[in-house]
Amino acid sequence: MKLQINRIDQHALTGFINRVKLIDSFVYMKINNGQIESTVYLPQRDAVKHHSVEANSIFQVDEWPETDKEMKIAFFEGSKVIEALKHFDSDAIKGELEFIENEGELVASTLRIFNDELEITLACSEPSLGFKDLTSEQRDVIFARTDAQFDFSFDTHMINKVKNLFSLDKEETFGIKSDVSGVNVDGKSFKVVVNPAANGTGKVTVYKKYLNLLDREEQTVYVSDSKVVFQSNNSDTLLTISTCQTA
Repeated sequence: MKLQINRIDQHALTGFINRVKLIDSFVYMKINNGQIESTVYLPQRDAVKHHSVEANSIFQVDEWPETDKEMKIAFFEGSKVIEALKHFDSDAIKGELEFIENEGELVASTLRIFNDELEITLACSEPSLGFKDLTSEQRDVIFARTDAQFDFSFDTHMINKVKNLFSLDKEETFGIKSDVSGVNVDGKSFKVVVNPAANGTGKVTVYKKYLNLLDREEQTVYVSDSKVVFQSNNSDTLLTISTCQTA
């Protein structure tokens, strides 16, 4: 099956890929019910990220196929797709996705992008080479926020400030604590109040490296004993990271 795409929004596609490749260079997207979504994770599933957008915001088509099968698109190296898009001077890019039916699924084999001057064909990968699908029940558990001990708003300015403070010591972890003085983040050499409002109490320890998986967006952070869930206030994006078991 071939899907003709009247316009590919190169900025939207680049933005989507950049979000998920913070986890892994392998990019995996699914088109279902008018949405393009991706759920990616580190090998031990100690960090899981989900992002979703309206399909038409990236691929504009006259009519989506009438099928109850999920349409799956994967690329072994997401940065290669971004580099290919950069070869087009304008945003007037058309496309063609070719799908192969495989065990009741539609799996993309190639993405052809073109305009009046240039044509590039990108090979797609088998999705299972990168990630196994998570069931909706698994995703619900991973991103559940009802068991949070406390939550707080975490704006981009404060996120950057905390990242800069990380360089003051060589420790791999940092703490998140909520008490009567508000929510603070601390390391071996620093302590900073990230939000003066506290709606619960608790303390967890997490690895510094996980903060680099966040997009540059304001977050609402939900903290429980076993995990921390970051929910973007600007997009349909969730990131769950595991707390240190020794905390």
